[in-house]
Amino acid sequence: MKSATSMFVRGALGGAVMFLGACGGSNTDAADNTPIEPSRETRIKDLASSACNRYESCVGYGTGSGQTYASEAECEADFTSKAGTLWPAEKCGSGQISNGRYETCVASAEKVACGGNILDTIAALDDCNASKVCTDPPQ
Repeated sequence: MKSATSMFVRGALGGAVMFLGACGGSNTDAADNTPIEPSRETRIKDLASSACNRYESCVGYGTGSGQTYASEAECEADFTSKAGTLWPAEKCGSGQISNGRYETCVASAEKVACGGNILDTIAALDDCNASKVCTDPPQ
């Protein structure tokens, strides 16, 4: 059974995803111009894998107190869904994900996955917002 705190954080995360996804914002960082950009789907899969590897090393999978995910598949499905919401195809497809910003997002997601607090969650949502991550021109 999931703890009340875990369920609250996940609910707050979901609400913040919708809020931040609706915010425009601008990013003045230059495009990274990586010659061959991984696809949006590859980036999402890699982000989920990194975050869930970190979760497993910090908390571990199971159904005990403080364990959000019973399995790696459940963890990866959750992070994949969240990243897909944060990075819509029309904004983040066609090689538009900045490598440097992506790496910052991954680091923030790993921090949240390892039991980060609500401030870490808010910071991760900001670091992973499409307006910050999807800044490269379409390829």
